[in-house]
Amino acid sequence: MHRLALSKANAVAPHFPHHCIIGSDQVAVFEGEILGKPHTEAKARANLTRFSGQRVTFLTGLALLDTRHQRHHVHVEPFEVVFRNLSTQEIENYVAKEQPLDSSGSFRMEGLGIALFEKLEGRDPNALIGLPLIALCDMLRQAGFDPLGAR
Repeated sequence: MHRLALSKANAVAPHFPHHCIIGSDQVAVFEGEILGKPHTEAKARANLTRFSGQRVTFLTGLALLDTRHQRHHVHVEPFEVVFRNLSTQEIENYVAKEQPLDSSGSFRMEGLGIALFEKLEGRDPNALIGLPLIALCDMLRQAGFDPLGAR
């Protein structure tokens, strides 16, 4: 996850030589298997069927690249989700409505995805939408930027 997040930031770095660039990426881990984006409705339905009633770990890699000083900070934020017991009809309805084909874990937290869960556990629920803001604020402070400082 460190490498993926940092590679995303590095990909745009040549265009922003005097900036801080944020890169992030996310995967789901279930029963020891790393799962990315489903890309198809069939795969999204299969993932949600497997996740029904189960605990799934999400890992969000976050990179802060300071192109002015050629420094970077990286972090992986874990977050646990316990899925409700989902019926086949609920899964089919959800995938048809939300089309979560480009979302790790086959759901969108910022949409109807919240209806799939029994419980959320972790430091920052923003990690589930792919940008752990608490960790980002920590990294900005480490890099010498005060998120609450004067402009």
